[in-house]
Order: sequence, then structure tokens, then C-alpha cells
Amino acid sequence: MTTIAEVKRWTRPILAEHPDLALKPRLLYLRPVHHIYRTIMFMGSSDRTHPKPKSNYDLLFAPPSARSNDNWNRELIAGWSTDADFPDRLARVIRESLDDELRPLGTIEGLYAFMGRDAADWGYLPERLSHAAPLHAVTLAALGRLSEACTVAQTHIDNNEGEQLRRLAAAQAMLVKPREKYHAELMIKSASYFLRPMDELRQLIAVAKVNDRGAVAALLHQWESQNARWHNIEDAWEPTPFPLERIL
Repeated sequence: MTTIAEVKRWTRPILAEHPDLALKPRLLYLRPVHHIYRTIMFMGSSDRTHPKPKSNYDLLFAPPSARSNDNWNRELIAGWSTDADFPDRLARVIRESLDDELRPLGTIEGLYAFMGRDAADWGYLPERLSHAAPLHAVTLAALGRLSEACTVAQTHIDNNEGEQLRRLAAAQAMLVKPREKYHAELMIKSASYFLRPMDELRQLIAVAKVNDRGAVAALLHQWESQNARWHNIEDAWEPTPFPLERIL
């Protein structure tokens, strides 16, 4: 497996070239961190000479029990560390990722514009925000588009809550049967996982539907603080106003 010492050695030149980059173990990230955590992570690999860095970005203001991204990552093809041109190739693919995707996603407006594109330069169709309703709803709310945020959040709840509640009830009924207890516990865990973000979205709906922009901003700041703590980046995260706060 690629070691932390190797990652440090490989990334030393690119860190010297880009003062807005910092390194945590196995993870390059752009700083300061505001609303979007933009990273390049060196994943584990069975072949230590074949690192598999992946670019990624997380919405720090996502509901804490939801995913902060929708698997928005891309593997950067850098080859094998034993290749003679590996250092140059790695530096090149990192530069391209920084310029083409990660830096343009430094603002919520930039993220929304990017996720609305028909295609990306990556060579495949990226997931849209509309494919991840909790993230879509909070992004719209952060932009001040509260009516749209309510519609997205409520539609997600209406379309998905009933099925998860039925699964939860069925699993709870199965708990009394010893042979089915393990399966029931897994079903309860799964249903609860999907239901918790819906409860958080209800908090958003409650303040957004009455156009209480101050309360919406306060909720998003609260979630962002929780997610920054979960990512262990409180030292790099700088709380800043959301776009909707500019029009309070």
C-alpha cells in the first residue's frame, strides 16, 4: 500500500508550487476552506507503486446525517511511481484538476454553475445536483432560492419517506423472531439512515417556507460547523456568509 511518507515525498514539489494547497495524511486540500471542501486523496492500493489519487469535493453545509457529496470524485491517472516521468505526470494531473474543477468550485455559485453543465471536460457526464435531493435543496437555500429549496426537499420526502417507514415497521415486527433479528437490525439501520436526513430537511423547510432568511443561514452555518468538525478540518475552515445573507 502507498505509504504516508511516499505521499509526502511525491507532493512536496506541488505544495511548493501552490501555496493554497495543504497536506493532511494522504490528502491534499485547498485552503482556506469555506463552504466546499475540495480535496485530492491518495487512496490505498494493493500495488504501492500505483497510487490512485482522486479529486473530490464535499458540501460542508449539507444536512449532517446526509452524505456531503454524491460520489463526486474522479481518479487522476498518474501512472506508476516507478515510471521515470511519474513526478512530472503527477504534478500535471494535479494542476489540471485544480484548474479545471476544484478551484472553479470554490464558491457555491461556481458549484451550482458547474453541476448544471451538460457535460464536463472529464470525459463523462457528471452527477447533477438534482440527483442528490438533500444537497440540491441546501444549495438552493444557500443561494437564497428558498421556494425552490422547499419544493426539492418536500418532493424528496414525499417520494421516499413512505417506503422507508414501511421498511422500518416491518423490521421492528421481525425483531421478536430470533432467526430474523439480525436481518431486522440491518433493515432498521438502513431505514433510519435514509430517514434522518429527511428530518433535517424538515428543519430547513420550516424556516425557508416563511422566508426567514436569517434562520436559514443560521441552520446552514450550524450544519457546516458540525461537518467541519466531522472532517477534522476546524483548523482550516473559515466560516463565511452564504450568498443568501448578502440579500437579507
